[in-house]
Amino acid sequence: MKLIRIFKHSGLMALIACLTTFVSLPAQSAMIGTADMINHTQLAPAAGTITVQRQWIQSQLEDNGVSQSDAALRVSSLSDSQVQQIHQRIDGLPAGAGAGGTLVFILLVLVITDLTGLTDIFPFIRPAN
Repeated sequence: MKLIRIFKHSGLMALIACLTTFVSLPAQSAMIGTADMINHTQLAPAAGTITVQRQWIQSQLEDNGVSQSDAALRVSSLSDSQVQQIHQRIDGLPAGAGAGGTLVFILLVLVITDLTGLTDIFPFIRPAN
């Protein structure tokens, strides 16, 4: 009886081992031409422009009320691609936009939970029976 159970477990383990070794995800590869590499390196920004963009973003943050040390810390934690994105879109980025909608949503959730009797936050709301 014990021998049958050992064979069942070892057979199951062998089946799992076979399935995991034989099943693999397909890999994709391709040759990269010289023209593709040249185009890719031309699209990459120079190190000097990234530094200038970082300084500009830091000055914009400071102009909008962020302290100098916090602005420096925030800008230094950004990757180069994030710096480029922010530099391109900083004028269109909302500063605190959408907070009104969030507050209305939270208030609505609290009113609904008061109406269902799960909470008792607002004394003027009577829970439904």
